[in-house]
Amino acid sequence: MHAARALTELQEHDLAVIRLEKELEEMPEKRAILTTRAKIVEIEALRERTQAAIRAMDAVSKRLEDQIAVLGVKMAAEQDKLVSGTVANPKELQAVSMELDALRRRVTALETELMAEMQKRENGDAQLAKIDAALVNGRATEASLTQRFKDHGSDVLGRIDAEKRARVTLLSSLDPTVQARYESLRESRHGIAVGLLDGSMCNACRVTLPAGKVSVLESGPDIGVCPSCGRILIVRSE
Repeated sequence: MHAARALTELQEHDLAVIRLEKELEEMPEKRAILTTRAKIVEIEALRERTQAAIRAMDAVSKRLEDQIAVLGVKMAAEQDKLVSGTVANPKELQAVSMELDALRRRVTALETELMAEMQKRENGDAQLAKIDAALVNGRATEASLTQRFKDHGSDVLGRIDAEKRARVTLLSSLDPTVQARYESLRESRHGIAVGLLDGSMCNACRVTLPAGKVSVLESGPDIGVCPSCGRILIVRSE
């Protein structure tokens, strides 16, 4: 193959690899996966806080239930005094009755608190159910996006591999000195080692060359050097 043509095609394959690698890096599925994972982390943190709040509610409810149970025992004991006939003194009877009333009021107040806590617990359970549903949905979305990323990514990687195989074939067809020069320029010139002389302009650096230098290039070999950017310059191609 003519060296000028080989270099031109080699450059096209290398540019295709650059474009495909950028496409792989900027795949919308990749950004969507990162966004979804961030949301999942937020939901998991919310779930932990909600569970902690529910545990705190349970602790309050247990304390209230224990207090009510203790007061229930006291009320039963005071009630036994009234019906047992062991207390005959009117003042003592009145004191026992007053104590029972106080205990009942305290139990009523605690039961009201307990009902409020139970309602909060019910609301907490409902909130936790919503969070769990959001978590399931988020993980399903992540799995779907990951599969799409793998499918799309596999296609792009396959195309990259094909381009790289083609470049190996083309590179091996060139003289070793030209190979080394091309690779060196590709590394130092952001992946673009070859330019084409388009009229009087190098299409790699987009600089219009002086007429005298263009004349020298055109009177020389098919492959020269751009006097502006130093890249390999294809003066004439097949």
